[in-house]
Amino acid sequence: MENKRGHMGKTVIFESKDDHDLFLKDYNSPSLTKKIFSNWMYQGKYNTLNIKFKENIINELLKKDFITENKFSNYNFELEKLHLCLKSELKNLDESEQNEISISFYETSHIIKKSYVEFIKKVVSPLFSENIYYQIVPTFRFHFPNQKGYDWEDRYHSDIMLGHPPFEFNLWIPFTKVYSTNSMRLMPYKESIKLMEFCNNDFELFAKKTQYDENFRNRLKQESSPLDMNYGDFIIFDPRCLHCTQYNDTKDTRVSMDIRIIMESAFRNYSREYKTTGRKKMPFLPGHYFSEKAV
Repeated sequence: MENKRGHMGKTVIFESKDDHDLFLKDYNSPSLTKKIFSNWMYQGKYNTLNIKFKENIINELLKKDFITENKFSNYNFELEKLHLCLKSELKNLDESEQNEISISFYETSHIIKKSYVEFIKKVVSPLFSENIYYQIVPTFRFHFPNQKGYDWEDRYHSDIMLGHPPFEFNLWIPFTKVYSTNSMRLMPYKESIKLMEFCNNDFELFAKKTQYDENFRNRLKQESSPLDMNYGDFIIFDPRCLHCTQYNDTKDTRVSMDIRIIMESAFRNYSREYKTTGRKKMPFLPGHYFSEKAV
């Protein structure tokens, strides 16, 4: 039973009833994603010849000695086949749904950081009518087929239940073809709100039900679907939308990046203080979780 805790114990804790009431005020505010994009999700594309994420990721893997050029060349340097070039232990997951390679990418080269900022400035920022702040350290995911250590039910969640402000925008960018179980599973805004309301907006209860309530898990699966995307695609979606990584039983590796951005005006709309629920308790403010300057 302990192996199936999922997000239990990691959801946001409110300091008082007043704090919870202020949170609900923000949580129930109109969707900024719908306001700007006329939908809960926006699907976009970017030029991979100009922003070379894939090439830079491969160079980073070589630099970190995770792969050798000779072996990877046998698979035409296709990231989808990365798992065939790695030592088994590098692919194993810990209880936080992370493997050694994903963790290592919290520290990346200047070239990857440059590509990331270029993507924000040239692709994402022009979609907004005001300047935006972006997550300082992007989260890279390496999701391998049949990973050992995946001994929990799919961890459906929204970033908000993990402490994020409701005024953010979620971005998801795959660097491989994603489909079926190697992709992220995403639930539309309306259905996500209804399922949270079914749990009385109790995030800890929701986290428990995703692990131990089979009927509830079936409902989550029925209301959501995997994203079918290619390298060069990206999506922006409302932070209240439920989503999860699945157990990858395909024959392909998925490499992706998930980030959060926020508009410059949003910080004035905070009714309370927002911090990460992890050990660092990092504030969702410029110069902390978000970039020091807007772009």
